[in-house]
Amino acid sequence: EMQYIVLTTGSCGNCYIFHENGESLIIDDGVSFTKLSNEFERHSIPMQSIKAMFLTHLHPDHSKGVGVFIRKTSLPVYLSKESFDNCKVELEKQKIDRNKLSTFNHGEQLNIGGYSITPFHTYHDSIGSSGYYIEHGESSVFLMTDTGIIPDEAFSLARSSKLKFIEANYDEEMLENGPYSKWLKDRVRGTSGHLSNVDAIDFASRTSRQGDQVCFIHLSENNNKVSIVESLARKNIPSGVFVKVLARGEMVGGFINE
Repeated sequence: EMQYIVLTTGSCGNCYIFHENGESLIIDDGVSFTKLSNEFERHSIPMQSIKAMFLTHLHPDHSKGVGVFIRKTSLPVYLSKESFDNCKVELEKQKIDRNKLSTFNHGEQLNIGGYSITPFHTYHDSIGSSGYYIEHGESSVFLMTDTGIIPDEAFSLARSSKLKFIEANYDEEMLENGPYSKWLKDRVRGTSGHLSNVDAIDFASRTSRQGDQVCFIHLSENNNKVSIVESLARKNIPSGVFVKVLARGEMVGGFINE
């Protein structure tokens, strides 16, 4: 069965590790190389098991560790061709060597070791941002974060997954009455911003069956609370679906129920 580790999630950093049959895959690297390697050691997973890293987009909370990761490991790091072509400044700023990156087009299926990865386009203010559907043997994972709109193809991919990571970034009322400037509020709730609790939970309830696991991720520090997401989830997600709401910066691990 597949093991998963959320190293951290939220504006402080994002990093998700998946491991099955001696093969690991990493999504996003918003942490230091030391923290990443310590976590692998703590879970007794050898770094040599890493097959590849995939990035959702190039905001530093998702990619600030990538430059060092490439220099230390020479392992393949993938991002969308669209990001690669349009985000040269971000790559330079974060000292990520463009020559060492691998690219994909949204919708194509990549097979790396025993993993099959299908990236899909998300709507965020970082060009070419991506979500992922991952399969390994009988295990299937869906990950969608940092998107203002839910893309159409996300529904069928999420329905095929036993484990779903879904952004629940903000509570509408907290955002509206919170400390952000009007410009920032509009950015967060805009079509290239983040997913609200209501949209995230509606999406989860429409794509989850009994026995599925849903982890709500990337909660805003200022505009959300774990308790709000939990109570909405209790009301709207069918019982028999296992729900976890991750606080900002929380580390959590587990296994997919086959």
